[in-house]
Amino acid sequence: MADPKVVAIIMDGNRRWAKKNNLPSASGHRKGIETLIEIVKTAKNNSVDQLVVYAFSTENWNRENFEVNALMNLINFGVDVKLDEIKKNGVKLNFIGDIESMPKKAKEGIAKCISETKDLNEFTLTVALNYGAVWDMVNAVKIAKEAEEQITQDNFLKFTQLGGNDIDIFIRTGGDMRLSNFLLPNIGYSELFFTEKLWPEFNANDFIDILQQFAKRQRRFGK
Repeated sequence: MADPKVVAIIMDGNRRWAKKNNLPSASGHRKGIETLIEIVKTAKNNSVDQLVVYAFSTENWNRENFEVNALMNLINFGVDVKLDEIKKNGVKLNFIGDIESMPKKAKEGIAKCISETKDLNEFTLTVALNYGAVWDMVNAVKIAKEAEEQITQDNFLKFTQLGGNDIDIFIRTGGDMRLSNFLLPNIGYSELFFTEKLWPEFNANDFIDILQQFAKRQRRFGK
């Protein structure tokens, strides 16, 4: 079996990890960033080309205001504290979702990430912010209409946020076995992996173990 090139992750469990350790939820999200950096490095060192992570969904706006604000501030924390390390590792940052509807300061941080990593090509980290798969599909129809193209089964994916990229591996941490409105158009034949570990506890060995399990699976793609 060919090496997986694109891996998607729902990074679930930051708040539960913080609660378990008697810390504020923001501390859980910050620890989650540390985990993400470790997994990016591990993925890059194991022939993966792209990691797509679910950072903030369209449904997350329904959380309490203080946590939403903390998550928005976390974007700029990540830019200020981790951007240099990301650049040093040759990682290009990409963002999908309804970015235009994000707060101004968050959009400024996103723009900085894109600008400062646009020429890097060793690895791509795609962050889904204000993303929902239903929104993605509706938006794809709008894009096709604006381009005056007729949507077909063969061309639909190119109008989605990820384009025609196939997701080889789909991982969810935190114990829940749900897809949570993430990348539904793109995961028709993805291999699914669920782990009880909370995202801040997930580590390089866990990721490598999933890569090894993937190598043992037989992918038929409906044939």
